[in-house]
Formats: sequence, structure tokens, C-alpha cells
Amino acid sequence: EGIAILREWRFEDVLAYIHELAWDAGQILTTCWGTTLHAPRTMIGAMVTVPLPESAGTTAVDATKLRLQLLVEDRIEAPVHAWHGRLWTRVSAQVYNERADVERLAEAVKRRCA
Repeated sequence: EGIAILREWRFEDVLAYIHELAWDAGQILTTCWGTTLHAPRTMIGAMVTVPLPESAGTTAVDATKLRLQLLVEDRIEAPVHAWHGRLWTRVSAQVYNERADVERLAEAVKRRCA
């Protein structure tokens, strides 16, 4: 059934949509948080990893706390990891996601890290 749906939706169109959404997510998040996306567009597929604001924290404990706040209080499920002295999140774009989902994540993190 999954393959039939991809044929119906045109697999190439699905790939183009999720690639564009992942790229847009990187731009939306870094603009909102004042961080920088270091990967060129050609290296973004369906996922993008973005640095959170420095005020978000630096440790695995900080990452767990923020991830759980986003999940429980904002109903946003996003991985948050500590790496190289800061926190990072990864957006995995899917056909059921839209730009508004990314904007909710951007604002939720910004509100918590202001």
C-alpha cells in the first residue's frame, strides 16, 4: 500500500517536497534563533541538523530537559542533543509535515531560551 501511495503521489514530487521542507526548516530555525546552518543546500536531503541558541544550554541534561519540555508542554517531538558545547536539533521532513510545524518548533524554543 505504501508503494501504491508513493506512485499515486509521484515519488519524485514527494522527494522534492520533503527536500524543500528540510531546507526551509534550516532557514526558518537559524533565522529565528540567530544561529547558522553550515551545510549547503546540496547536502540537505530530508533531514537538517540545526544549532540551537547558545542560551539553550550545553549539556546532555540541558538537552533532555528541553526535549521533554517541548514534548510535554508544547506537544512537539524533536530530538535535542548536546554536541561540541551546545545543543542541536534535527528536523526530519515527511509528507505529513508542513512549514507551520517548523514555525511552532522555532517559536517554542525561542520562548524557552529568551
